[in-house]
Amino acid sequence: MIKNIFRSFLCLAAVAAVTSCDKDDIYIGGADDSGIISPEGNVVYLTDGNGRSDVGYVEFKDSYTLDLYLRSSKVVEGDASVTLSYDAAVLEAYNAGSGSDVPAFPSANVELPGGGTVTIAGGKTSSEAYKLKLTANASLDPSTVYAVPLSVKPKNASMAGGNESYVVLVQDCTSFPGTDKSYDGKPGMKIVSVIEVNDVNPLNVMGFTLKESGKQFFDIVVLFAANINYNAQTGRVYISRNENVQALLDQRDKYIRPLQDRGIKVVLGVLGNHDLSGISTLQPNLAKEFAAEVKNVCDAYELDGIFLDDEYTDYNAAASGQIPGFCAQSYEAASRLAYEIRKAQPSRLLLSYRYEALYEAVEVDGMQPGQIFDYVLNDYWVTSNPCDTYPGLKISQAGTGSWNCSDYSQCIPANSNWTARFSLEGMREEGYGALMIFNFNVNPDYWLTRYILRDMNEAAAAFWNAELQYDETWYRKDY
Repeated sequence: MIKNIFRSFLCLAAVAAVTSCDKDDIYIGGADDSGIISPEGNVVYLTDGNGRSDVGYVEFKDSYTLDLYLRSSKVVEGDASVTLSYDAAVLEAYNAGSGSDVPAFPSANVELPGGGTVTIAGGKTSSEAYKLKLTANASLDPSTVYAVPLSVKPKNASMAGGNESYVVLVQDCTSFPGTDKSYDGKPGMKIVSVIEVNDVNPLNVMGFTLKESGKQFFDIVVLFAANINYNAQTGRVYISRNENVQALLDQRDKYIRPLQDRGIKVVLGVLGNHDLSGISTLQPNLAKEFAAEVKNVCDAYELDGIFLDDEYTDYNAAASGQIPGFCAQSYEAASRLAYEIRKAQPSRLLLSYRYEALYEAVEVDGMQPGQIFDYVLNDYWVTSNPCDTYPGLKISQAGTGSWNCSDYSQCIPANSNWTARFSLEGMREEGYGALMIFNFNVNPDYWLTRYILRDMNEAAAAFWNAELQYDETWYRKDY
C-alpha cells in the first residue's frame, strides 16, 4: 500500500493525470469549485500553485514552504478573507470518502503564518501567495505519505456559505538513508547515471536501493543534455535546452527535487550542438562569460553541478579565425572553461567525460585538473587510468569500465567484450571511485533490461558487498 501511495503522488506532483497512476490507490478527486459562495455569487476557493482546489502534494527534505492561493471566480469588491486551521476532522472525512487510511502529518510541524488568514484584496481575483510552512519530523517514515488537513472558514461577514477543506499530502524525505556507501569501512564506488532525457524519465533511478542499508544505488544523475551554442547576432555563447530538458527544469519539484531529497545529486550535461562553440573552442574571455551563464542556470534550477562532454562541435569553423573569441580545439581551451566553471561555483560538482579534448587536461593558473574536476569518467572500452592524463587527479576521482545501455553498444558487463576488459571487483580493488552508466533504461519492454538488472545486482555485490533491491516502479516519460 505504501508503495502504491508513493507511486500515485509522484505522478500527481505536477498536475499529472490521475489516470496514469494505480486505480486502487488513494482517491484524489476532481477540482471542487463549490467553494465559499459570496452574496454576489462569487466562488471563493483555495488552490495550490498548480490550481488544484482539493488536494495538493509536497515532497520535501528538512523544510518546505508551500504556496497556497485564495481565488475568486470574479473580482471582489472588498477584501475577502478566510482562515485556515489544522483540522483532524477534515482528514477523517477525506479517508472515509476515499476508502484510504492516510496518517496525519504532525500539527507541530505545520506553521500557518498570520493566524491562518488568507485575503483577496478588493479589486482582485486572487490573493498573494500564502506561505504554508512545513518542517521535518525525524519520527516519520520517509516512504509513507502523510496528510495535512486544513479547514477553510469564512472570516469576513460578506462571505457566506459552509466550510471548505483542503488536504496537503506530504512525504517527509529527511530521514532517507542517502547515497554514501562503503566497503570494509572505506568509501565505496560512486555510480553516475547519464539519462537520455529525450527518452527516459530520470525518476526511474530512485527505485534502486541496497537491501540492508536502504542506501540509493545511484549517487549522481546527469540530465543529458543541454547544449553550448553561439548567437551570431549578440556574439554570446549560451546554454540552450531542448523541450525535454527545459520541461524537467521547469518542473523541478516533480523531476529533480525527489532525487535530491534522497541524496542523489542532479547535474546538467552540457555538450556541443553543431556550431563553432564547444567545450574546447572558447578563448578565455568567452570561457569566463559562459561559465557565468552556467552558474546562472545552476542557481535558477538549484542543480548540483555540471557534466562536460566535448562532442558535436564544428571544430573547423572554430579554428578558422573568422569569428573573434573562438579557437582551434585544444586541451588548453577545455581546461580553461572547466577552470572558469570551478571558479564561478566552487561548491558544485564538475564532471568530465574523458573524450576528444577532455581526454587530457592541463594546469590553469596554478590549479591542477585534479583540483578543477571532481570526477573524470572514461569513454566506453577505454582501460587507461584517467589519472595518467589529469595531473593531480586521485584514483578515487577516476572512473573506468563505463557502461552504455544502448541497443547497439553491447557495452554492459553481461557482454563478454566488456568483461574481457574490465572487472567489477578489479575496479574496487584498484581504488577507482566512480562508474558511469550511460543511457540507463530499465523499461519492462526493453530487451536489455533483464541483463542490466543482473549487472546492477553484481555491481552492488562487488562494490559494496550488498544486495540490490528494486521496487519495480517504472516512470514513463510524461513531460
